[in-house]
Amino acid sequence: MKFWTVSFGQQPEKRKNNGKKQRIAMIFGKFCKEDAYQSAPVTTGRCFHGTFCCRRCPPVTTGKCHNSVVMVLKRTTTMPSWQQKGGGMSINKDLILFGLDLGFGDVKLALSMNFENSPARKTILFKFPTAIAYARDGIIGDLGKDEKKYAFNGKNYFVGNSALQCRDVFSTRDIDFLLGYSPLLAYAAIEKALQSLAGAPDFETLAECKKYLCLGMPLAHFHSKRAPLMNIMKKSHVADSVLTFDAIDIRAQGQGILFDYVLDDAGQPIPDRLDLNILVVDIGFNTVDILGVVNGRPSREWSGMLDRGGISRIGEQVGNFLQREFNFELPEQALKDVLQKKEIALYGASKDISWQIRKASEEYAAWLLQEIRSRWEGFLKKADRLILAGGGAYYVQEAFQSAYRLGFLQVMDNPEFSNAMGFQKYLEADHD
Repeated sequence: MKFWTVSFGQQPEKRKNNGKKQRIAMIFGKFCKEDAYQSAPVTTGRCFHGTFCCRRCPPVTTGKCHNSVVMVLKRTTTMPSWQQKGGGMSINKDLILFGLDLGFGDVKLALSMNFENSPARKTILFKFPTAIAYARDGIIGDLGKDEKKYAFNGKNYFVGNSALQCRDVFSTRDIDFLLGYSPLLAYAAIEKALQSLAGAPDFETLAECKKYLCLGMPLAHFHSKRAPLMNIMKKSHVADSVLTFDAIDIRAQGQGILFDYVLDDAGQPIPDRLDLNILVVDIGFNTVDILGVVNGRPSREWSGMLDRGGISRIGEQVGNFLQREFNFELPEQALKDVLQKKEIALYGASKDISWQIRKASEEYAAWLLQEIRSRWEGFLKKADRLILAGGGAYYVQEAFQSAYRLGFLQVMDNPEFSNAMGFQKYLEADHD
């Protein structure tokens, strides 16, 4: 297992320009977009908009922008012309926001949309296994609703549950796998999510909407792989369709969880959750991303990644048990499904293996607790919160609750969706 340390780049006071990359450093919601992180009085034309100070917003009469949050005491009631388009309709008409978490185990999507006849924005959560296999003729099994084939880079693939029925399902542990197949996974996630929602737009209608995408990638690969991933997402075609986005942003895993914690559903900051010292533990299938936050800003010193430290370790132990006891071998993605169901089908009968899964989970939780204590105990002693999220949170929650007091430990609601929900909230704040 490798331990990675992470650099978040220059300190904000050293940055000079005010482009999009500079608007949100460390954690967004801390600096004025237009003033490049400098303290400045708010003048006419700037306001508390989401969590940012922005000249596009309605004029304000008083307020101040500083290095904590943007504070505005009063906003004028006049709505500018760009918000009055369509008879006073919100700027968010026909705007769809996609928060996407491409995990090694599952693809998670938080989709927020609001159309003309909708009274309020709706957020839809959707996930499916990060499983891909070649779509070949003669595959045995009832593929049901997931039988659809996706054409990508000259080949046909099954994606999601249908791929799990195939013998040659791809291994998903390599970062280059996620990079190469990100457009396919993103396309499938959006299509499957829209199909599950009654009255959702089809892809032809979707092309006419404004679409913003924010997706995450593992902390250790953020700086080296961010640009290649951005290029791949901009240029690829899937199933003879071009799904383009008006804006794409890529954040580090763990940041989405932080956004989910400090922002409400509308993308507005929760005041008593800002400027805290927080350790975010994002337990995924293959990795555990650790984000240290000092006074509301991610810290290079206290952030890192435990490679091969995710719940795949539980799957390996359970897989070894199945092979040893029953000569029964399953691919890693199928093992993840077994961990959730806690049983296997053997010769047409279901066999309960919940005891073995619980034993492996307890051993994994003890190992992870020791790893965190050995590397981050100094930080935790001074921290305000320890946040637990990611799909692996379900397997270690009890052990962490026994180790840390209530109020200090925060287990996120829907922990496996926390990154995706945070990315979607980030877009709500940035583009509302």
